[in-house]
Amino acid sequence: MPRGILSGGRMSYIPRSIPTDFQIVFGFFAIALLLLAIWFFFDWMERYAEKRAREIEEELEELEEMGEVY
Repeated sequence: MPRGILSGGRMSYIPRSIPTDFQIVFGFFAIALLLLAIWFFFDWMERYAEKRAREIEEELEELEEMGEVY
């Protein structure tokens, strides 16, 4: 009788089949594409934050010139 979780034994994972070459390559490219998308997102966020900081700085300078900064 197989020993499972309920019987107190450790259940080990035994794969039913070996992944094909296509599945391995597809998985590799899927992970690479996900990492690339994450990198592009963080790069875009950094550029957006820098642009936004410049815009806020310009707005503050305009308000200082008009004397509306308290």
